[in-house]
Amino acid sequence: MRKWIDRRNAGEYASALFKACLVTAALTGGPLVCARPATAQVIVSSINGDPITNIDIDQRMKLLRVLHQNATRDAAIESLYADRLETQETEKFGVNPKDSDLSTEIVKVAQDVKMQPEALLAALQHAGVSQDHLKAYFRANLAFTVLVQALNKGVEASETQVREELAKQGGKAAGTAYTVQQIIFTVPTTATPAAVAARAHEVEQLRARFTDCDTGIPLARAINDVTVRDPLVRTSLEINDSLRELLDKTPVGHLTAPSRTTSGLEMVAVCVKGPAKDDTAARQAVAQKLLAAKIAEDSARRLKELRDRAVIVKAAP
Repeated sequence: MRKWIDRRNAGEYASALFKACLVTAALTGGPLVCARPATAQVIVSSINGDPITNIDIDQRMKLLRVLHQNATRDAAIESLYADRLETQETEKFGVNPKDSDLSTEIVKVAQDVKMQPEALLAALQHAGVSQDHLKAYFRANLAFTVLVQALNKGVEASETQVREELAKQGGKAAGTAYTVQQIIFTVPTTATPAAVAARAHEVEQLRARFTDCDTGIPLARAINDVTVRDPLVRTSLEINDSLRELLDKTPVGHLTAPSRTTSGLEMVAVCVKGPAKDDTAARQAVAQKLLAAKIAEDSARRLKELRDRAVIVKAAP
């Protein structure tokens, strides 16, 4: 009886077929020549026995284009090799991040390409990158970073290194200090467009009257269904770039433009803005920066060692 291969198991079938070819090639000492599977998936090469298909390569080229990286076929293959090596290594130590853990890596990559995380994911989807492929990419990178950090547990930037870095930055090291208060106009998620528009009108009325925090905060508190948070002091080194730019362009004593969130329409009142006197945040930021550089350097070294030892078999053209 003829055995049919279900499409859902095509990947497993291709992998099993390729591993059989690896055994044959190893026994005969000849080149690797595999018959193409019945699906459009064609195995192009393997690294330590882990097959890479033409579909993998096509997906990776699309992903690299969105990330503004070299997206040639060879670059895509090398990127896939790196992912597979990272995954193989982290599995030895039982490091396997869950889908819910991937947000930190997505945020990091989004910052590198100067995009909002939501915009990055939308761009990847628009480019045709499958959810499985992008998850595998982010998971491999995150897992390897977690592993290298664990292997470097206890490693810290020295006080001398921190002082030298602060000296390079001169008087700007401490950054800018902002005293802010968050103001939230509650808007139910089920609100009609008309209700949202009416609430937005109230927001603009407050913004027009808000000229300083001493008089503006009481005005905000007097409005129905408005929450005013306690004052917070944050330095430019403790907040992300987009928020820092927003606070920098907002005059002291005024409100930022509102943003729609699950809570409603939110704004930030900029009450005080000036040079930070306490360099604690600056010292912490510098220490984290130096440590991140060390981790990145060690990560690259370990990956190179794995790549040098890897067994790569390419399918015959």
